[in-house]
Amino acid sequence: MRVAFYTLGCKVNHYETQAMEELFRSAGHTVVSFEEEADAYIVNTCSVTQVSDKKSRQILSQAHRRNPDALIAAVGCYAEVAKDTVSALPGVSLVLGTEGRKDIVRLVEQTAAGCDAPAYPAPFERRVFEELSAQKDSRTRATLKVQDGCVSFCSYCIIPLARGALRSRSLESTKHELLTLAENGYREVVLTGIQLSAYGVDLPDKPELSDLITLADGVPGLERLRLGSLEPRVITDRFLSVAQNSRTLCRQFHLSLQSGSDTVLSRMNRRYTTAEYRDAVERIRACMPDAAITTDIIAGFVGETEEEHKETMRFVEEIGFARIHVFPYSRRKGTKADAMEGHLPRVLKETRTRELIALGERLEADFIDRQLGKTVDVIMEDDGTGYTGNYIRVRCEGTCGETVRVKLAAREGTTAIGIKE
Repeated sequence: MRVAFYTLGCKVNHYETQAMEELFRSAGHTVVSFEEEADAYIVNTCSVTQVSDKKSRQILSQAHRRNPDALIAAVGCYAEVAKDTVSALPGVSLVLGTEGRKDIVRLVEQTAAGCDAPAYPAPFERRVFEELSAQKDSRTRATLKVQDGCVSFCSYCIIPLARGALRSRSLESTKHELLTLAENGYREVVLTGIQLSAYGVDLPDKPELSDLITLADGVPGLERLRLGSLEPRVITDRFLSVAQNSRTLCRQFHLSLQSGSDTVLSRMNRRYTTAEYRDAVERIRACMPDAAITTDIIAGFVGETEEEHKETMRFVEEIGFARIHVFPYSRRKGTKADAMEGHLPRVLKETRTRELIALGERLEADFIDRQLGKTVDVIMEDDGTGYTGNYIRVRCEGTCGETVRVKLAAREGTTAIGIKE
């Protein structure tokens, strides 16, 4: 069977798609480009915004037009929260949502043979982590999903309804995956999840992220462990003690902010204040002065005044982020924010987005400039560049997979130039 995939949305979705592709290859099927005619099309949908919903429907319809006789399977968040809508689309014969990906090969084969797909429990009835193998981002770096589900219910976000209860990969399973990756030559592993900071709360012994760091330190051949998006509350004394003394943990912490205004954070239901966020950053820097603090920000949230936007600009500058990802607020039906009054015009949201992006670019350049003159390790990739532990992209001499010691000598845009020592 020729099988084609299309992925929308976040890094977790991309991880899950790659895992499904490997399952099909292992079963003897051929994975082809989505642009080609295939026997089955699998679309990993996204529902983070209404635009994502629309794009998901468009891609499913596009697959049907490409081959009206093909089996079309919809997985992912939009397929979860809008199963009836997705099921009614022309050609869609299998809707899995955010469960059943590990069984995707069998389910596609059975559906093609005319069998009905099994029913899966609703998101908040799920209690077992769906174990998908680690996926390779490059020849030296891989991603491992260790957590799923979210219960934060930020006012702008539909994802808890799509992903459901908190579920975590066991320490034993995580260790097995890390050992396998290291044995196969992967130097860096990125741990990811939907609400990574909640890792372990559902497991019997209540392990924490710090336990994963300790576990990684004991894996021979693994040079780096990088963490996905975190919340300020995870920066505890125990976490910092383990992080500071870890041989593998990268000194880059992605602390999701979303807004630098306390009143906006309250409307977002983010459950922390700028003071608490600032304290988390200061504690990290007290232990690890060269740490990169990266973040996400939503521009133009519902009711955001000009002064609240300026508060965010000032806070972003005060923290001095090494990198920020900025997104204009996008309305999403089914969320509390959708029913709020004071939605901003698109033009205003885009203006504020551009201002934050420009500030972020300046701060990223400032961060790199502060690192010039330092000697660091860079794990080389296949394009003549690599990354430092604190997430600076470096161009230098070296072969793919090699860890080179370089002095950061200059900056070109947001790339540092390294001189091999």
